Amino acid sequence: MRKKKPGRRSPNADWQAIRAAERPVERFSAHGRYTLALGYANSYHIGMSSLGFQRVYELIQRTPEWTCERFFTDGTGPPLSVESDTAISNFGAIAFSISFEEDYVNLLQMLTRARVPLRRSQRGAGDPLIIVGGSCAMINPLTLSEFVDVFPLGAAENILPPLLAALSEEESHEAVLERLAGVEGFYVPAHHRPEEGQLDAKLKKLELSAEQMRQPGNLPTTAIVTPHTEFADKFLLEMSRGCPEKCRYCWATFGMGQFRWHPTEFILAAIERARSVTDQLGFVATAVGDHPDIEHILLEANAMGFRTAVSSVRIPAVTPGVLSALRASGDRSITLAPETGSDSLRVKLNKPIPNSVLYDKVRLIFRHRLTNLKLYFIVGLPEETMEDVEAILSVAARCREIMLEELAPTGVIGHIHLGVNILIPKPYTGYQRETMEDVAVLRARLELLRRGVAALPNVSLSTMAIRQAVWQSYITKAGSDAADVLEAAAAGESTAALLRRFADKIEPVVFASEPGKLRWHFLRTG
Repeated sequence: MRKKKPGRRSPNADWQAIRAAERPVERFSAHGRYTLALGYANSYHIGMSSLGFQRVYELIQRTPEWTCERFFTDGTGPPLSVESDTAISNFGAIAFSISFEEDYVNLLQMLTRARVPLRRSQRGAGDPLIIVGGSCAMINPLTLSEFVDVFPLGAAENILPPLLAALSEEESHEAVLERLAGVEGFYVPAHHRPEEGQLDAKLKKLELSAEQMRQPGNLPTTAIVTPHTEFADKFLLEMSRGCPEKCRYCWATFGMGQFRWHPTEFILAAIERARSVTDQLGFVATAVGDHPDIEHILLEANAMGFRTAVSSVRIPAVTPGVLSALRASGDRSITLAPETGSDSLRVKLNKPIPNSVLYDKVRLIFRHRLTNLKLYFIVGLPEETMEDVEAILSVAARCREIMLEELAPTGVIGHIHLGVNILIPKPYTGYQRETMEDVAVLRARLELLRRGVAALPNVSLSTMAIRQAVWQSYITKAGSDAADVLEAAAAGESTAALLRRFADKIEPVVFASEPGKLRWHFLRTG
């Protein structure tokens, strides 16, 4: 892939104000011999909230002779780059990062706006190569395989060097694809045909190992701080990967390998780098609180003058030291994930934490004067009964009682929010062979929760739409024959209409169990 073609400007999207608000942690040259289009199939607000996307941006910019330009879904005309207003179709290759299946449709709509043919079989030498990495590529790339030329499988630190080398050294699309098809960690649909029984031993996910995480330069952090994200003005740092638990519903705990963490000295050095651009930090990971030095890191950050926040914390990792450090930094919110209301069902999830422990941790949270508690739950679990769903309300009521007992004497009343999702049986989890719960059953269980929460002051509820859960369950598990359905969705057909018109395709994937080897098992974890 040679240098990009001269760009053209359009009044449909103006990134000037966005650029003016950005505060790069490190300045990179805007000029390189090679330039890659780096796309996120959602808005700037969402895309720049992704630490993974920012990490890819930084790694490309650090590669000699390379630079990249960012693209998002904002606007209605041809997608234009944040950096130079260059049209996305002017690049020889477009690398998308996709972490959520719902963004598949956004990806196709971006290509349509750019007048790039959707199917790889319809694209020619003058069209860009379409590359898709991120969590979705590692969960099940088959759903997008009719549209995508290359799926890098693994951590950016491992897959970017061979990818950029192929793009810069090969003269044609065909040569790039042939080369990458022989490299471990890349799925190339034109060369690998797992649905036809043609497998390749090199189709392995290349995760970042514990040894690599102990090497300098492999700590993902924010590259550009901006107010226009979910984490406004925060400098994000990855604390660890994987999870000590093996909850049966969770892809991250299976797909990301065993729990490992970044060295404390690397984290503290990264915090020092953030001084020039912000005084706010966000520590992110599947299990933030399980870093062995979490309390020390939070206290050091406070001593350096930073305000800190953490993503959700595992219930056992809630300690007085962590809470004191968060409170001292100005944070008033914390998120826990009980997942169910009953001890017995939680044990079946392989998450044997009793409600008594949960209540002790909730009391600690409010005793340390944190005032906002978010609790994540799942409905539609295998073996779940209506009594298990009622138990969610009992947990919420007891947590509310604890909140009032601890906070009322201070004159402050806090808030508890229940975030309830529907189980989507993901590939590579303990529930990958399970089906989604019947729609009528789900409707009754969600209605029970709505009525119950309405009777609890200072408690709120948000739930996943059942229709959206069916759609996500389908595209998570589908094969390449999902192409027609995705094209219809990208053309604007509503989810309700799609579920009706393509019921013969969708319902067997969502509501019927598949015996034998599962379609996504051609990928090997590593």
